[in-house]
Amino acid sequence: MSISEKTPFPNSVSYMKTIHLPISPRKIRYCSYTNTFLAIDDIKNYIYRIDIQGKITQRIGEFGFEKGQFVHISDIAVNDFGNIFVVDDVENLIIQFDELGQYVNSFEPMDVSEPELIAVQNTGEILVYDSNANQVVCFSRANNIRFRFGKFELVDPFKIAPSMNVNYIADHGTNSVFLIDTFGGLLSEINVEYPLIDISTSKSIYFIIDNRTNLFIARKTSDQLLELGPLNILAPLKNIKAIVALQSQIAVLDSTTLVIFQLVTN
Repeated sequence: MSISEKTPFPNSVSYMKTIHLPISPRKIRYCSYTNTFLAIDDIKNYIYRIDIQGKITQRIGEFGFEKGQFVHISDIAVNDFGNIFVVDDVENLIIQFDELGQYVNSFEPMDVSEPELIAVQNTGEILVYDSNANQVVCFSRANNIRFRFGKFELVDPFKIAPSMNVNYIADHGTNSVFLIDTFGGLLSEINVEYPLIDISTSKSIYFIIDNRTNLFIARKTSDQLLELGPLNILAPLKNIKAIVALQSQIAVLDSTTLVIFQLVTN
Protein backbone atom coordinates (compact mmCIF):
# COMPACT_ATOMS: atom_id res chain seq x y z
CA MET A 1 0.00 0.00 0.00
CA SER A 2 1.38 3.39 -0.99
CA ILE A 3 1.74 6.38 1.33
CA SER A 4 -1.11 8.15 -0.48
CA GLU A 5 -3.43 5.19 0.17
CA LYS A 6 -2.62 5.30 3.88
CA THR A 7 -3.26 9.03 4.17
CA PRO A 8 -6.62 9.77 5.84
CA PHE A 9 -9.12 10.78 3.18
CA PRO A 10 -11.41 13.77 3.88
CA ASN A 11 -15.12 13.13 3.55
CA SER A 12 -16.49 16.59 4.40
CA VAL A 13 -15.48 20.23 4.79
CA SER A 14 -16.34 22.96 7.29
CA TYR A 15 -16.06 26.73 6.98
CA MET A 16 -13.15 28.25 8.93
CA LYS A 17 -12.68 31.92 8.07
CA THR A 18 -12.51 34.56 5.36
CA ILE A 19 -9.32 36.50 4.61
CA HIS A 20 -9.73 39.88 2.90
CA LEU A 21 -6.95 40.62 0.41
CA PRO A 22 -5.52 44.08 -0.36
CA ILE A 23 -5.34 43.30 -4.10
CA SER A 24 -7.44 41.55 -6.74
CA PRO A 25 -5.36 38.50 -7.70
CA ARG A 26 -5.43 37.15 -11.23
CA LYS A 27 -3.72 33.96 -10.10
CA ILE A 28 -2.67 32.72 -6.68
CA ARG A 29 -0.39 29.94 -5.39
CA TYR A 30 0.48 28.64 -1.94
CA CYS A 31 4.10 28.34 -0.77
CA SER A 32 4.29 25.66 1.91
CA TYR A 33 7.95 26.48 2.58
CA THR A 34 7.15 30.00 3.79
CA ASN A 35 3.45 29.46 4.63
CA THR A 36 2.49 32.39 2.39
CA PHE A 37 0.46 33.02 -0.74
CA LEU A 38 1.96 34.29 -4.01
CA ALA A 39 -0.44 36.34 -6.13
CA ILE A 40 -0.30 38.01 -9.52
CA ASP A 41 -2.07 41.35 -9.23
CA ASP A 42 -4.89 41.60 -11.75
CA ILE A 43 -4.32 45.34 -12.19
CA LYS A 44 -0.56 45.76 -11.85
CA ASN A 45 2.00 43.40 -13.37
CA TYR A 46 3.47 42.47 -9.97
CA ILE A 47 3.83 39.40 -7.79
CA TYR A 48 2.93 39.92 -4.15
CA ARG A 49 3.70 37.70 -1.20
CA ILE A 50 0.73 37.66 1.17
CA ASP A 51 0.76 36.18 4.68
CA ILE A 52 -2.02 34.07 6.18
CA GLN A 53 -3.60 37.18 7.70
CA GLY A 54 -3.98 38.67 4.22
CA LYS A 55 -1.23 41.29 4.51
CA ILE A 56 1.28 42.02 1.74
CA THR A 57 4.78 41.27 3.04
CA GLN A 58 6.77 41.55 -0.19
CA ARG A 59 6.63 42.63 -3.82
CA ILE A 60 8.68 40.34 -6.04
CA GLY A 61 10.20 41.55 -9.31
CA GLU A 62 9.19 44.56 -11.37
CA PHE A 63 8.45 45.67 -14.90
CA GLY A 64 11.45 45.94 -17.20
CA PHE A 65 13.89 44.21 -19.52
CA GLU A 66 16.77 43.63 -17.11
CA LYS A 67 17.59 40.61 -14.94
CA GLY A 68 14.86 39.92 -12.41
CA GLN A 69 12.34 42.00 -14.35
CA PHE A 70 9.46 40.99 -16.59
CA VAL A 71 7.24 42.54 -19.25
CA HIS A 72 4.10 40.46 -18.72
CA ILE A 73 3.50 37.66 -16.23
CA SER A 74 1.51 34.81 -17.69
CA ASP A 75 1.86 32.29 -14.86
CA ILE A 76 3.82 31.47 -11.71
CA ALA A 77 4.80 28.30 -9.87
CA VAL A 78 6.56 27.55 -6.58
CA ASN A 79 8.48 24.41 -5.60
CA ASP A 80 8.83 22.62 -2.26
CA PHE A 81 11.78 24.83 -1.27
CA GLY A 82 10.04 28.13 -1.91
CA ASN A 83 11.71 28.90 -5.24
CA ILE A 84 9.41 30.91 -7.52
CA PHE A 85 9.23 30.45 -11.28
CA VAL A 86 7.67 33.17 -13.45
CA VAL A 87 6.59 32.95 -17.10
CA ASP A 88 7.11 36.12 -19.12
CA ASP A 89 5.11 35.33 -22.24
CA VAL A 90 6.24 38.50 -24.03
CA GLU A 91 9.98 38.00 -23.54
CA ASN A 92 9.65 34.20 -23.80
CA LEU A 93 11.50 33.69 -20.52
CA ILE A 94 11.30 31.62 -17.36
CA ILE A 95 12.58 33.72 -14.44
CA GLN A 96 13.53 32.13 -11.13
CA PHE A 97 13.53 33.75 -7.67
CA ASP A 98 14.66 32.09 -4.45
CA GLU A 99 12.62 31.55 -1.28
CA LEU A 100 13.41 35.12 -0.21
CA GLY A 101 12.12 36.54 -3.48
CA GLN A 102 15.60 37.37 -4.77
CA TYR A 103 16.49 36.92 -8.44
CA VAL A 104 18.40 33.70 -9.24
CA ASN A 105 18.46 33.26 -13.00
CA SER A 106 16.40 33.18 -16.18
CA PHE A 107 16.33 31.07 -19.31
CA GLU A 108 14.50 30.79 -22.60
CA PRO A 109 12.76 27.38 -22.75
CA MET A 110 14.10 25.36 -25.67
CA ASP A 111 11.70 24.85 -28.62
CA VAL A 112 8.94 26.87 -26.91
CA SER A 113 7.72 29.94 -28.77
CA GLU A 114 4.75 31.01 -26.63
CA PRO A 115 5.10 29.90 -22.99
CA GLU A 116 1.84 30.37 -21.12
CA LEU A 117 1.62 27.99 -18.14
CA ILE A 118 4.22 26.59 -15.76
CA ALA A 119 4.51 24.04 -12.97
CA VAL A 120 7.41 22.45 -11.07
CA GLN A 121 7.47 18.75 -10.23
CA ASN A 122 8.82 17.49 -6.90
CA THR A 123 11.85 16.22 -8.88
CA GLY A 124 12.72 19.79 -9.84
CA GLU A 125 11.75 19.31 -13.47
CA ILE A 126 9.74 22.13 -15.04
CA LEU A 127 6.55 21.80 -17.09
CA VAL A 128 5.78 24.58 -19.57
CA TYR A 129 2.70 24.84 -21.78
CA ASP A 130 3.46 26.26 -25.24
CA SER A 131 0.22 27.77 -26.58
CA ASN A 132 1.62 27.98 -30.11
CA ALA A 133 2.44 24.27 -30.35
CA ASN A 134 -0.46 23.34 -28.04
CA GLN A 135 1.66 21.04 -25.91
CA VAL A 136 3.23 20.73 -22.48
CA VAL A 137 7.01 20.39 -22.53
CA CYS A 138 8.90 18.89 -19.60
CA PHE A 139 12.42 20.25 -18.99
CA SER A 140 15.07 18.62 -16.84
CA ARG A 141 17.02 20.73 -14.36
CA ALA A 142 19.71 20.97 -17.07
CA ASN A 143 17.10 22.53 -19.41
CA ASN A 144 16.91 19.45 -21.61
CA ILE A 145 13.55 18.30 -23.00
CA ARG A 146 12.32 15.06 -21.38
CA PHE A 147 8.91 14.72 -23.00
CA ARG A 148 6.08 16.54 -24.73
CA PHE A 149 2.37 16.02 -24.16
CA GLY A 150 -0.98 17.31 -25.33
CA LYS A 151 -0.76 18.20 -29.00
CA PHE A 152 -3.75 16.01 -29.84
CA GLU A 153 -5.50 16.00 -26.45
CA LEU A 154 -5.50 19.59 -25.21
CA VAL A 155 -7.86 22.30 -26.46
CA ASP A 156 -7.68 25.22 -24.04
CA PRO A 157 -5.60 24.34 -20.95
CA PHE A 158 -5.48 26.88 -18.14
CA LYS A 159 -3.67 25.19 -15.24
CA ILE A 160 -0.92 22.63 -14.63
CA ALA A 161 -0.89 21.23 -11.10
CA PRO A 162 1.85 18.74 -10.20
CA SER A 163 1.87 16.22 -7.39
CA MET A 164 4.15 13.33 -6.51
CA ASN A 165 4.52 11.23 -9.69
CA VAL A 166 1.38 12.74 -11.29
CA ASN A 167 0.69 15.93 -13.25
CA TYR A 168 -2.81 17.35 -13.66
CA ILE A 169 -3.78 19.57 -16.59
CA ALA A 170 -7.11 21.39 -16.43
CA ASP A 171 -8.65 22.24 -19.80
CA HIS A 172 -11.55 24.64 -20.40
CA GLY A 173 -12.00 23.41 -23.96
CA THR A 174 -12.65 19.79 -22.99
CA ASN A 175 -14.01 20.73 -19.54
CA SER A 176 -11.82 18.01 -18.07
CA VAL A 177 -8.66 17.25 -16.14
CA PHE A 178 -5.92 15.13 -17.69
CA LEU A 179 -3.79 12.95 -15.39
CA ILE A 180 -0.27 12.58 -16.79
CA ASP A 181 2.56 10.47 -15.42
CA THR A 182 6.16 11.65 -15.05
CA PHE A 183 7.04 10.29 -18.51
CA GLY A 184 4.29 12.15 -20.35
CA GLY A 185 1.91 9.18 -20.49
CA LEU A 186 -1.83 9.75 -20.23
CA LEU A 187 -3.23 7.99 -17.15
CA SER A 188 -6.84 9.15 -17.45
CA GLU A 189 -9.13 12.03 -18.34
CA ILE A 190 -11.65 13.25 -15.75
CA ASN A 191 -14.77 14.98 -17.09
CA VAL A 192 -17.05 17.14 -14.97
CA GLU A 193 -20.67 18.04 -15.64
CA TYR A 194 -20.54 21.80 -15.04
CA PRO A 195 -17.91 24.29 -16.24
CA LEU A 196 -14.55 23.70 -14.58
CA ILE A 197 -13.14 26.58 -12.53
CA ASP A 198 -9.87 25.26 -11.10
CA ILE A 199 -7.80 22.37 -9.76
CA SER A 200 -5.22 22.12 -7.00
CA THR A 201 -3.14 19.34 -5.47
CA SER A 202 -1.59 18.17 -2.26
CA LYS A 203 0.95 15.36 -2.08
CA SER A 204 -1.73 12.65 -2.11
CA ILE A 205 -5.05 14.29 -3.12
CA TYR A 206 -6.27 16.48 -5.96
CA PHE A 207 -9.17 18.92 -5.82
CA ILE A 208 -11.56 20.13 -8.53
CA ILE A 209 -14.14 22.92 -8.28
CA ASP A 210 -16.82 23.84 -10.82
CA ASN A 211 -18.92 26.95 -11.34
CA ARG A 212 -21.69 25.57 -9.10
CA THR A 213 -19.13 25.61 -6.21
CA ASN A 214 -19.13 21.81 -6.20
CA LEU A 215 -15.83 20.59 -4.71
CA PHE A 216 -14.57 17.17 -5.79
CA ILE A 217 -11.58 15.29 -4.40
CA ALA A 218 -9.78 12.07 -5.27
CA ARG A 219 -6.58 10.25 -4.45
CA LYS A 220 -3.75 11.20 -6.74
CA THR A 221 -4.09 8.56 -9.49
CA SER A 222 -7.78 7.75 -9.07
CA ASP A 223 -10.54 8.85 -11.43
CA GLN A 224 -13.21 8.19 -8.77
CA LEU A 225 -14.27 11.62 -7.50
CA LEU A 226 -15.90 12.27 -4.14
CA GLU A 227 -18.16 15.33 -4.06
CA LEU A 228 -17.80 17.57 -0.98
CA GLY A 229 -19.85 20.55 -2.18
CA PRO A 230 -21.49 22.78 -3.02
CA LEU A 231 -19.40 25.10 -0.87
CA ASN A 232 -21.75 28.07 -1.13
CA ILE A 233 -24.00 26.30 1.37
CA LEU A 234 -21.27 26.82 3.96
CA ALA A 235 -20.14 30.33 2.96
CA PRO A 236 -21.18 32.98 0.41
CA LEU A 237 -19.24 32.52 -2.84
CA LYS A 238 -20.03 34.76 -5.80
CA ASN A 239 -17.00 35.01 -8.10
CA ILE A 240 -14.69 32.03 -7.70
CA LYS A 241 -11.34 32.44 -9.45
CA ALA A 242 -9.26 29.62 -8.00
CA ILE A 243 -8.75 27.05 -5.28
CA VAL A 244 -5.54 26.46 -3.36
CA ALA A 245 -4.74 23.29 -1.43
CA LEU A 246 -3.05 24.02 1.89
CA GLN A 247 -1.98 21.33 4.35
CA SER A 248 -5.32 20.40 5.92
CA GLN A 249 -7.46 23.14 4.40
CA ILE A 250 -8.65 24.33 1.03
CA ALA A 251 -8.67 28.05 0.18
CA VAL A 252 -11.13 29.41 -2.36
CA LEU A 253 -10.22 32.69 -4.06
CA ASP A 254 -13.51 34.56 -4.39
CA SER A 255 -12.96 37.99 -5.95
CA THR A 256 -10.72 39.72 -3.35
CA THR A 257 -11.20 37.26 -0.48
CA LEU A 258 -9.76 33.89 0.42
CA VAL A 259 -12.41 31.67 1.98
CA ILE A 260 -10.79 28.91 4.04
CA PHE A 261 -12.45 25.53 4.53
CA GLN A 262 -11.21 22.79 6.86
CA LEU A 263 -10.94 19.29 5.42
CA VAL A 264 -12.63 16.88 7.84
CA THR A 265 -11.77 13.21 8.19
CA ASN A 266 -14.10 11.13 10.36
